[in-house]
Amino acid sequence: MDYTAQLDVSLQNLHSEGRYRTFIDIERRNGNFPHAMWRKPDGTDQAITVWCGNDYLGMGQHPVVLNAMHEAIDATGAGSGGTRNISGTTVYHKRLEVELADLHGKEAALLFTSAYIANDATLSTLP
Repeated sequence: MDYTAQLDVSLQNLHSEGRYRTFIDIERRNGNFPHAMWRKPDGTDQAITVWCGNDYLGMGQHPVVLNAMHEAIDATGAGSGGTRNISGTTVYHKRLEVELADLHGKEAALLFTSAYIANDATLSTLP
C-alpha cells in the first residue's frame, strides 16, 4: 500500500470538501475586546470580531486579571515550565481552583488548558 498516495488523496478530499483546517493570524488590542485585526496572507489587514469560548467574557483584558498576571510574572517569571504532571502545579493555579470551587459551592475544582482537554479528560475517565 502506498501510504503517501493515500494521505495525498485524503488531504485533497479535505481541500475539495472545504474541510481542510487552516489557522488565521490575528492581533488583539488591549481594551478593544472582542475586536481584533486579521493579518491576511496577502499582507492586508481586516477588522474582525472574535467570540472565542476561552475568553467569551473578555476577562483576558480585564484590569484586575491583567494586574494579577503582572504580579505573578514579576514574582515568578512567565510560564509554568511544563504540564502539571511533569513540572508541578503552580500556587496560582491552586489558588484559582480553590476560588472557583468556592464560587460554585463545590469541594474542589480542576483547571484545564482548554475545553477540548477538559472534555478529553472527562471522556477518558468516565468508562
